[in-house]
Amino acid sequence: MDGRIGKEPLVYLQHLSDLLHLFYHRNQNQHRRSIWWRPFSTFRKQVRTLCAQLESLQEVPTTHLARSKKKAQDQQATDQVKQTLAFWRDALVPKWQHAFSQVAADGRFAVLGLVLLGTLAEVCRIVGITAAFEVLGQTEVEKVLERFTEEGFEERNDVRPSISGGQAEDVGELVTRHFVGLDVPSTPPVAEAGVKQAQASQQLTQSTPRRNGLKPSSKSSVEPPAKTRRRGKKGDAIDDLFSGLG
Repeated sequence: MDGRIGKEPLVYLQHLSDLLHLFYHRNQNQHRRSIWWRPFSTFRKQVRTLCAQLESLQEVPTTHLARSKKKAQDQQATDQVKQTLAFWRDALVPKWQHAFSQVAADGRFAVLGLVLLGTLAEVCRIVGITAAFEVLGQTEVEKVLERFTEEGFEERNDVRPSISGGQAEDVGELVTRHFVGLDVPSTPPVAEAGVKQAQASQQLTQSTPRRNGLKPSSKSSVEPPAKTRRRGKKGDAIDDLFSGLG
């Protein structure tokens, strides 16, 4: 943030200022009572003032006397721009970003919030605030790494927690079991035991006799008794009537 920008970035910054001006008049009646409207109004005014200051630095006077006066004025204007951008970086930009994020989080006016966030990002990129934030972030990371190096975290091998008195935590000792004078039968492997068990069950199936000691036959050895057929009595209906009288 040296207080000066090129001609093309200045034209783009003026275009963004015009968009903010149109945005202001388009949404003033509806959102002027909203919480985020005041930060937006401040943002619009600050961008417009910054554009005017940068335009004055781009002017080229025609006479020698005017150039001498402008040289003294440019130094003062450059210092003022630097102070303004530093104030933006430290105080205003975080507030603007928070206010516009709240608008984007609202489902009804999410489009307005995205437009404001995009405009803020472009303005910060043009004036160099984004690059300043990146430098600050890199500096903070380097400070943290230096502090870790001073404390010796990179060369520390013992990561075991310590207790009071400087003593290490007691995690116990490895104990082995010794079987003295005991004959422990060795168990066969699981696969070998499974094969032996399958062979034994197969032999048992082959040696087991049939039920009741009899082999199954195709025909049954027990013949069913012969059925007796009744012979009907011969006679007519008259014989049946007189047979009951006797």
